Amino acid sequence: MSYTKDEVIAKIIAVLKDFDGKRNPSVIMQKLGWNKDTVNDMCSLFNVSKFSEILSQIPQIQIEKNKHGTTYVQLVQNTEHTQLNAKQEEPQMPETTKHHDRIAALKNALSEGLYEKDEALRLALLAAIAGESIFFLGAPGCAKSMLARRIAKAFKTDGDGSVQYFETLLNQFSTPEDVFGNISLKGLNGELEDEQGNKKEEYRRLTENMLPEADIAFLDEIWKASPAILNTLLTIINERIFHNGSKVMEVPLKALLAASNELPAKKRGLEALYDRFILRLPIGFIQNEDSFFDMVEGSSSEFKLSDEIKKLQISNKDLESWKTQIDTVQLSEEARAVISAIRKELTAQNETLSEEEKAAGESFAIGDRRWKKIVRILKTSAFLNDRTEVDLMDCQLIEYCIWSTEKQQKKVRQIVETCIQQNGLDCDTAIDDINDEIEAFTAKVEQNWFDMVIKTAAKPVSYKMKDDTNAYKILKPTAVYFADHTVEPYYISIDDFKWQNYNDRKGMLFDSKGEKLGPNYNFSFSECSIVNDTVTWTDWWRNNNGYSDKTHSMKIEMTPAKTYLQQKEYSDIAQETLQKNFDKAYYKPIVDEIHTEIKALKDKKEADAIPFKANLFANQSYNKSLTAKLDEAIRQLQDAEITLAKQHDRYFNAELDTDFSEGDVILKDGTAFSSEEIKNMTEEQKKNVIAVVCIADDKTFALGISEKKLTWNALKEYALHYGDALPKDYTTNWIVPDKTQLYAIWKNRDKLNTSLTALGIQGGLLTPQEYWSASENGEAAAFYQLFDENGLQDHTTKDHEYAVRTIREWSKI
Repeated sequence: MSYTKDEVIAKIIAVLKDFDGKRNPSVIMQKLGWNKDTVNDMCSLFNVSKFSEILSQIPQIQIEKNKHGTTYVQLVQNTEHTQLNAKQEEPQMPETTKHHDRIAALKNALSEGLYEKDEALRLALLAAIAGESIFFLGAPGCAKSMLARRIAKAFKTDGDGSVQYFETLLNQFSTPEDVFGNISLKGLNGELEDEQGNKKEEYRRLTENMLPEADIAFLDEIWKASPAILNTLLTIINERIFHNGSKVMEVPLKALLAASNELPAKKRGLEALYDRFILRLPIGFIQNEDSFFDMVEGSSSEFKLSDEIKKLQISNKDLESWKTQIDTVQLSEEARAVISAIRKELTAQNETLSEEEKAAGESFAIGDRRWKKIVRILKTSAFLNDRTEVDLMDCQLIEYCIWSTEKQQKKVRQIVETCIQQNGLDCDTAIDDINDEIEAFTAKVEQNWFDMVIKTAAKPVSYKMKDDTNAYKILKPTAVYFADHTVEPYYISIDDFKWQNYNDRKGMLFDSKGEKLGPNYNFSFSECSIVNDTVTWTDWWRNNNGYSDKTHSMKIEMTPAKTYLQQKEYSDIAQETLQKNFDKAYYKPIVDEIHTEIKALKDKKEADAIPFKANLFANQSYNKSLTAKLDEAIRQLQDAEITLAKQHDRYFNAELDTDFSEGDVILKDGTAFSSEEIKNMTEEQKKNVIAVVCIADDKTFALGISEKKLTWNALKEYALHYGDALPKDYTTNWIVPDKTQLYAIWKNRDKLNTSLTALGIQGGLLTPQEYWSASENGEAAAFYQLFDENGLQDHTTKDHEYAVRTIREWSKI
């Protein structure tokens, strides 16, 4: 699709008119329904890099930023805010259209001919701009030095000179001269003059083309160097100064890149220097076969930047300006939450370590100074991505800053990813309400479409007593009189306990151990029965002696009844109309709600992901962690839809495509029942019948059940208002049958009368009498048909009342 600027502005203003108060630009994008590609197209149209800059060009829109740098917009009624927008945005983030695209183009140019080194390149570039150092852990031959030389080409001097690059491979025999320059013999001999022209002997190094004068430096196999070299490096990295004899030199070093195929050895005093490398990254050989052969067969010519890319190189003036602006970048609340969660998790991880692991240096030890530098890295990332606030994607960079050992390096990805996931894009959904609705829908399905059928009735559970008699267990034994004793029965036997030579008594009570509670035939029942789960007996002895407390009832243990749901049987026409009507009332509203919720979440995910996907330095695989809560919410809604569909499938027959038959009846809600099913309808359903199918041919017509005595003059008004008391879906298009229709209705009168009689409509039966009928075009004088045992006769008169019914063409809902 293509729009003009005016059309885009009109759409944005129309959306803002629906909002009260301020809104974030991402909310407006969601309302517009723009995805990433659409936003990019619109930004190209306005020649800007992001959506908020389109908004700043619209005079009717006021833009504000809170203390965290988050942008909010609202519609205003005048055009005075055009200048206000520029004034508000400029102090916050000058050159907002330049940083991201400039660094992206520069990074892409620098990566030419580097294979599978994008992560290392972007982190090294970020470290250099932030003024920090980076350490690569990897074997020789992994293009580490090539990376360092490429990073040097990202910068330029303010004058005509070139950026000074220093590189060396260290070993155990390396001397300070290899790094900091040879000792000046003239200085030792007193041949050098000081500023006053005096000559004196002085220990001084010749630092030209050496590390103290370098803008970018690469030290390979750094941990093999001697303490003399490493200690001096510490001062250079910390304070950017080099003590050269009595002089203190300012070191122009922007970034120190170091590499080794091993980590610093323990207990050699290397911890302080290692701590200065804020970013740390394992780096390996090329894995992809195609990339490997592209590399080995590629050009060996020296890498050069084009004149166009050289315009993008970073000057000292840029770095100085950016340094101040980076300081103004804020940590968002989400970023603060992630950092706090990571700190707590590192503490928790330390508490799980054994003493041996602690002694081996596996404890996470991130000091306050290091955290400050980590946050500086995050702020630099946000700034170079044209933001004034650190977001969740920037926080991914913490992964490269908090490990010291190879074991820790394997853990930190999960730690950071989990903390980002827990604090990622949040969302509120109606999933709880939807699940409640599905539960209610399930109950509605069982109520309307199924009958509970007993497969096996409940029956008493039988136990063997000590004398092998079968007895039933009493659930709550209570003390009672048995003959002339007080007993507490736990079991009762009815027919299985027989008394020889006595036909007027039976049964026995037993204690908890299965022992009978009566010594002779007096301890028996004259009557005993079980109804449902209750046993009732009449004590023979107490009954024979006239006691009032002769009868007792107690609950006994029962096996549960086995039941199942059996779907109710309907004719095809009834099933089809019932299920469609049921879907409309109960199923479709839930489905629509689920789809609305899913769409809103997907739109939010897409809109919120735009700045994350644009991040120049973060690992894009973290997008899944950022959107994990949204993805989980979407999954829950999709699962809910599957659960709902399973309930729907219990009753819905998608293959039904039935036709009406004469005598079928139609209810107010559109449900239809066949003439055979009328006998099974409830009285409430019969009261809601509005029509009976009278013609089922090429077209189906339904005859209203109400019959009136009317004159010709009232005929049209009666048809017009016939449906006034009916649901809106069925109020219109009621007409008086014409001659052909009336004759067909009369021909089917036996079927119709059978249905009307079954409905209890005796006064509205089709009997021989005179009926009004409309002419075919409705304009001619009406005529009526006289129905009697001789058939149909035509008349044309208006002078008295006749029986009138309305019909309408009918189709299934």
